[in-house]
Amino acid sequence: MNTHYLKIFWQAIVLLAALSAPSAHTEPYLAFKNNLYCSACHINPIGGGARNTYGTFYGAQVLPQTPGSLLDVNNITESLRIGANFRANYTQVDNKNGEDSATFETQSGQLYIILQPKDSRFLLYIDEQLAPGGALNREAFILTKINDANSLKVGKLILPYGIRLEDDTAFIRQATGFNFDNSDNGVEWDLQTSHIFFSAALSNGSSGLTNNDRGLSYLTRIEYLGNNWRVGASGVYNDADLGARYQANIFGGFNWLGFTFLAELDHIKDKSITHIAGTYEQQKIGLLEVNREISKGINVKVTSEYADPETNIDENQRVRHSILIEYTPFANLQIRGGLRKGEDIPQKTLSNYTSIFAQLHFYY
Repeated sequence: MNTHYLKIFWQAIVLLAALSAPSAHTEPYLAFKNNLYCSACHINPIGGGARNTYGTFYGAQVLPQTPGSLLDVNNITESLRIGANFRANYTQVDNKNGEDSATFETQSGQLYIILQPKDSRFLLYIDEQLAPGGALNREAFILTKINDANSLKVGKLILPYGIRLEDDTAFIRQATGFNFDNSDNGVEWDLQTSHIFFSAALSNGSSGLTNNDRGLSYLTRIEYLGNNWRVGASGVYNDADLGARYQANIFGGFNWLGFTFLAELDHIKDKSITHIAGTYEQQKIGLLEVNREISKGINVKVTSEYADPETNIDENQRVRHSILIEYTPFANLQIRGGLRKGEDIPQKTLSNYTSIFAQLHFYY
């Protein structure tokens, strides 16, 4: 890894610390910062997607520099609730091989629909991606609250695994396959108490409409919520005919002097890649993220990522560092921009780059 860029990266962290005096999004750092579960703001117990009444209030009153309406406008009727997300990007990339690029793109546009008959404990949840391209269903499930602590979901699910980052390009989300572009059909049970959140899921493991073999995927996730800190772990066993795939991670975070820290470490052992008895591919992936709200409506985010796509091969590690500013001037509108540096082995020229990016994010 180029030590010059690593030095710049750590200098940026020190600079942020110097500029940020102590003080008392669908982004998980908001849950970490406020010492809450993701279910505090989202209808889906594991977070992401449509926001509940408190999530709407937080996005309109707490997050932006200029607060918006106090009304929960997402409730259309007693039985119908809607929501939406839209992200448009500009990205400029300078590659070491000289293949530079600059482009505008629609990253994603989602519509959320929640139908719950009056006085019913069952609801229908739909997450439909409308852009880019044609319509694509990301999630569609029935959710029922068994009691105050237990809930059950059946249908097409984005399964709970590690930290539920919005950025699907993050190494920990790409390599593991658990991201917003990769749902699966199955059943999920969630248990939430004041300090423990436990999830267990049984799914096809094929990310398709039906299972393509006799095996299934078994997943568990547990998170302990302390006083301004949390720690958790996830595990997955996918019993596929091509070969079993094992995944596990540990994750956590804490608040300190106004900074919010998040971290995750993943290990993957995959026998379905080599197709040779007794052999397997192993990967190790990590993420460190630091957030600091420097004033109301302005958050600075610094991330450092590491990926070793095959631990049996020496010196093939990949790293990526990012720094960005998230500015929320008004309710339902956020502007994001930043700098990203990727480093890989010399043969992978497209993974050795420097990029700048800007994003306009509308949330409802």
